[in-house]
Amino acid sequence: MTRYVKILLTVTCISLLSFVTTTGAADPESASVEKQIQMLKKQMEQMQKKMEELQSQLENAKQDAAQAQKQAERASQEMQQKMAEVSGRFKVLDDLSKKFSHIKLGGYIRSRWWEGQKEQNSFDVTEIAFNLRYDVSENISGEFHIWWHPSGNTPARPEFGNYQNWAGPTTFFESAFAEFRNLNIGPIEGKLIVGKTRNFAYGIVPAGNQDGRVTSDYSLLHYSLNISRITGIQYLTKYKNFRWNFAVFNGYGYADGSRANAYGSRRTAENQYVRFLRVTQLNLDDNNHKAFSTRLAYVFPKTDFIDKLEIGATYFHQKLSKYDLANINSIMGLNPGTKGNFFGDRTNKKSDWKAGLDLAYDYNMFTLKAEYFNGSVAGIDANWWHVMPGLKFKKFRTDIYLRYAQAEYKTDAVPDITGSGSWDKSEWTPLIIYHLHERAKLYFEYYFEKEDGAAKLGNINNNFGFVELILFY
Repeated sequence: MTRYVKILLTVTCISLLSFVTTTGAADPESASVEKQIQMLKKQMEQMQKKMEELQSQLENAKQDAAQAQKQAERASQEMQQKMAEVSGRFKVLDDLSKKFSHIKLGGYIRSRWWEGQKEQNSFDVTEIAFNLRYDVSENISGEFHIWWHPSGNTPARPEFGNYQNWAGPTTFFESAFAEFRNLNIGPIEGKLIVGKTRNFAYGIVPAGNQDGRVTSDYSLLHYSLNISRITGIQYLTKYKNFRWNFAVFNGYGYADGSRANAYGSRRTAENQYVRFLRVTQLNLDDNNHKAFSTRLAYVFPKTDFIDKLEIGATYFHQKLSKYDLANINSIMGLNPGTKGNFFGDRTNKKSDWKAGLDLAYDYNMFTLKAEYFNGSVAGIDANWWHVMPGLKFKKFRTDIYLRYAQAEYKTDAVPDITGSGSWDKSEWTPLIIYHLHERAKLYFEYYFEKEDGAAKLGNINNNFGFVELILFY
């Protein structure tokens, strides 16, 4: 390109010289030809200098472009290498995600300050729970809950003699079960649970939430009927608004009335605690007869005055073991030598059955739960019931409840605290729940206990209460 420009400039200069010469010959009065040629020569030199500068700039631009291309290629290679590294890392994360996405972890920590009549008050880390659920497939899951009670292994020093951890043994598996979903029968949805967990076929399941018992502790009815977990098989069904659940399991045992299972606050003096017919869980059965329970419920559709309304009916039956009968005779004051029943009238009836109704209703800020059961334990007729209204003030993050519970036994109440299971019992439980956070709740809970058969012994004084913080994770 530069060569063509130079040729063009030379031809232009020759033409101008010819024109100047012609002009000079024609007009002697014109300026000097030599002067004009010098001017043209000077202009040509300037133009050539500019062309050389442009040529230098062009070369520099070519070099810069080459360097830029090399840098771009290098950056592209580095980017591809980084992308390969990131892709590899994401693959690891994807693999881990696929491996652990089916795992769900949860649990809570409960810390409380406890106070009971004739008991020293104490701070206590009551319970630490760890829950794990693994979804094997879309329709199969496994789950277990392990609970640890830090003060459950407190040594039996006299200073600790009048306080024991509410929750029981140091460590135990609260639940461990497999769940099989979509075991449907035609239009009826079905789910099978195999292992140890709560009984979903016996009244309102007393889990510690709004749909369950609500309170942190349990009521007199729960302790008497369905507090304990069961080990067996449960089949849960759903058809439109109906729910019908069935359970076959090892059954419930009856606690021996030891101090840890005393009713209400524990007395400090030896054997000075109130006993009652409290059920316990049997991880292994103590006889060959399995228990059965079923609950049929109807869930009403939501309307202008119903956020939730569920009514259920339950039936339960089991055969008692010799161990159960021995504990029942002792707890209920039926053994010979009991004060007020010197000759005794032991029972050897092994049948244990209950039937009852339950109701759960929610509308706006108002909530109500109620349960009633009638039955017979080893030939001792009894009924149990409780009712619990409540108000939820969402603006103030505060819930207020009041529960009344009662247990009435159709047997003579003996004037002997060792047979205090025969005493009719009732309790009032005011409760305030303050929601610090979605995963943190503060409970203010108190139990006013009353035993009708205690009149001949004076005031038992076994009320108790606590302030408890529950932190969920």
